Amino acid sequence: MAMRSCARVAVTRREFVAGAGAALAAGSLTGFPAIAQVRPLKVGVFVSEVDTQGIDELVEPYVSQMRLGLELAAFEINTMGGILGRPVEFVYRDDGGSPPSQAAVTALVAEEGCEAIVSGFLMASPRLITVRLNALDASVPVLHGLWTDGSYCGPFTKHFGPTARQIVPSIRAYLGDLDDGFRARPFSISNWTPSGRSVSEYLYGALGGAHTGDALVTTPVLGNHPGEYRAVMRWAHEVESNIIWNADPRPYAVNAVNQAVELGIAEGKIFAHLDFSEWQASQLVPGASIVTCVPFVASDPSPAVQDFVARANAMPGGELVTHVAFTHYNSLMALKAAMERSGEASAEAGFAGLDGLTIETATGPLTLDGAGYPTMPLFVATAEGGGQLQVVQKIDRIESRATC
Repeated sequence: MAMRSCARVAVTRREFVAGAGAALAAGSLTGFPAIAQVRPLKVGVFVSEVDTQGIDELVEPYVSQMRLGLELAAFEINTMGGILGRPVEFVYRDDGGSPPSQAAVTALVAEEGCEAIVSGFLMASPRLITVRLNALDASVPVLHGLWTDGSYCGPFTKHFGPTARQIVPSIRAYLGDLDDGFRARPFSISNWTPSGRSVSEYLYGALGGAHTGDALVTTPVLGNHPGEYRAVMRWAHEVESNIIWNADPRPYAVNAVNQAVELGIAEGKIFAHLDFSEWQASQLVPGASIVTCVPFVASDPSPAVQDFVARANAMPGGELVTHVAFTHYNSLMALKAAMERSGEASAEAGFAGLDGLTIETATGPLTLDGAGYPTMPLFVATAEGGGQLQVVQKIDRIESRATC
């Protein structure tokens, strides 16, 4: 089928959420009598059921939040008739806490017939999935919903989370450490994975001035002890750091500030996290506080955000709603908009329609640039022990600043 023009088009919010109220009352995802004989549009989703140490605390609740956002989007899409009449169906595969293997990607694409892939929790997954797809000589859109360092621009991946190059300048501007009078003494934490080292390299140049220290912490492999930051916090204190930048992407990164409080060395320090969620805010101990920059904050009182939260709350497991659910919801809605823009529900049409696509989200417009990264609204937010993540500044539009 011939593709329509791919000039940039905006999908209106009305189109984006039309029928949402009816969707929540319509029943299960499988109830599509009008299109029951239509071949489903299969979307493969890589999740980490457990980490490489065999426990889920190293990946949760991010994986369940991925599922929440995707299932909410599919529920609404399917209740409205699917994507050009094809109901969305997920094929979940456990990646074991590591980037997917060739066999896993082959199973989704060649055996299951998936026409899009959600790349999962790990920052390195889009790179490795690209290698696997090239080995298959297959072209399938890869949707990535979590933050990245912003340095990888592969042929298949479209990103719906922010880049470090959006996050760090936004936090710095809010803190005022771009002002020479601040006298910032930054200390950075990232992990020892290749993608973690890429973030560390970016931070080293981006934070400006002399660093007091840069720590690469252990990765979650058998025998290591991820989530243990006490020695790092003592080091940061001894070298008189006043801003601790934490780029460790795991949920347990909240331990750093909690352990600094426990050691009695948190006072006078700012803890800036490149990623932080409502769940992590709930884990902060009394006396702990952080600042972050994220694409969504559930406590934001704007009607569109609260409408999204209410719809997510109505889903199984929707008691918690974070930016991870939000970005994965947006990724599937963007795939729908892309295929409708191209006029065909297929992998090829998805690729064509995603190029330069603009969709309206609950926080404002999101536009994919030529490298597949989003220009989008972001929120600087803070949290203190015993409290919620709270918006302190909204940035209505910030370009991805991705580098390839």
